[in-house]
Amino acid sequence: MKQTALLMMLALMTSTAMEAQTKTIKPNAIFKMPSVSLDEYNRLFALNEEGKLSPKEKVAFETCGIFDDLYAGFCSWYCGGEVLSVKASSCLKPTSKINYEAENAHDFNHESVWVEGAKGQGIGEYLVYEFAGACPRITTVKILNGHVKSEKAWRENSRVKKLRMYYKNEPYAILELEDSRTEQDFEVGVLGPHDGNAPKWTLKFEILEVYPGSKYQDTVISELWFDGIDVH
Repeated sequence: MKQTALLMMLALMTSTAMEAQTKTIKPNAIFKMPSVSLDEYNRLFALNEEGKLSPKEKVAFETCGIFDDLYAGFCSWYCGGEVLSVKASSCLKPTSKINYEAENAHDFNHESVWVEGAKGQGIGEYLVYEFAGACPRITTVKILNGHVKSEKAWRENSRVKKLRMYYKNEPYAILELEDSRTEQDFEVGVLGPHDGNAPKWTLKFEILEVYPGSKYQDTVISELWFDGIDVH
């Protein structure tokens, strides 16, 4: 029993020391989630293309900047950048109709989510993104924190407060998220070799602290994606 307590204390001290030595990054830009659903956005998008939006609908559509980023297909880092795989330390068990897999955090669908599957609030659980050596370099991490599909789902489930970010398996930064139903963008420097002869490399995002949900302990990330350079 004493040995177990000692090991736990040493692990906590190591984690605290690591956090103290790692730079903290706060979001440099925050965008409020629109109130419309994905189906409603698609309807508005089609009507806008046809020039058939009413003045009220046009206002609703023009406030969907996040949805434009996810769904409109505008040119971005992803014109040349690619994520080879997304893996997680754990995932909540699926229901008959819904899964909570790691890939949901990078499927450009704000209504599907990754939910960690550990007991409690998922402290220490993580996502790992893999990239090719030739991949364009990353400068920005974008996060939809919590279950952003609706205000109710967002409040009931736990959200991330701090993510420890690892670059090439080494602690790189701590992303400190606001507790808001928004897209939060983090400028993280220039990451990646952008070299066809370089090996694959990874970014890992580990849950350090959470904002507790009003109903569920499960911690949720709806989307985590990227922007960068070397594309145009």
